[in-house]
Amino acid sequence: MTRSPESIPWGRVLRLLRPLRASLAAMVGLSVLGSLAGLVPPLALGYLLNDLVERHGVKPEDALWAGLLAGAIAIEALAYIGSDGLYARNAGRLYRNLRLHMFDGIMRRRRAERADTEGLPSRFISDAETFEHVTIYALDAGSMLIVELGTALVVLGLLEAWAIPVVGPLLATTWLLTRRMQEPAASAGQQRQEQLERLTGTLAGELAADGGSEGRSRFATAAERLLGAEVRLGWVQAANLHISGALAKLGPIAVAISAAFAGSYRAGTLLTLYLLAARCFYGFDGLVDLSLGMQSVRGAINRCLELTDPPRPTTQGTPAERLAA
Repeated sequence: MTRSPESIPWGRVLRLLRPLRASLAAMVGLSVLGSLAGLVPPLALGYLLNDLVERHGVKPEDALWAGLLAGAIAIEALAYIGSDGLYARNAGRLYRNLRLHMFDGIMRRRRAERADTEGLPSRFISDAETFEHVTIYALDAGSMLIVELGTALVVLGLLEAWAIPVVGPLLATTWLLTRRMQEPAASAGQQRQEQLERLTGTLAGELAADGGSEGRSRFATAAERLLGAEVRLGWVQAANLHISGALAKLGPIAVAISAAFAGSYRAGTLLTLYLLAARCFYGFDGLVDLSLGMQSVRGAINRCLELTDPPRPTTQGTPAERLAA
């Protein structure tokens, strides 16, 4: 049975982000700007529809709502383009810095400790790329989703105070159901990375030894184990993602139906409430998915940082002294 991976050493992870501080701040700022701009279309569309339906025609102020709607969409798109461009730049620099640290850590070790390195390429590729999920992606998506969730809740509460008691229990139910799946996801993610390292190690060993049919059998066995680990991880992630996704779809419907029962609302107002509730629930669902993704890569993060650790000192002296060391 695969042991549960250790928690992420956040101090060491955050030290890798220090050279990227300015670029990360610009990326997060653009993401927040795009999320705030995305709040405008639901409100502007609701007012525009109410005017068009109730007044049976186009009025001068409708051009203002339409212009506001188009301007907000353009600002949102431009902000996300800039944010995604900075995201790619930051991710590339993070990968480069981390891989250099890992290489330096390996080279600092004694030659005997570097002998068993056949499976290390997987750590430099798939394991290293998991750092993106707990650093750059967490900052980018997390800031955007928190702003999206928070602003939607505030506006919903200002428009209709009763919407908060409807939204709150559904959000709490989503969190309780998905929280139970995070530890299995962490174990499944570590098992997948370990099997991938064994696969690459088997490949390097068989290519060097030319094991023939027996070598193919050993490689096939490693590939089957990796397949089993990937299937298990896929099932765990699918269960968590789609349970939270189903509740995210149910939430806006519940808000719109509750609004219809609460009183006679205009069509534009109902649409605004639905769209705001959708932003709220999908923002919360995104945060749940982000948390699941961070749990799934705990093992890979620690496996990379193991290579950056300083070499263990050579113990000399009596057996008792070596044992104490």
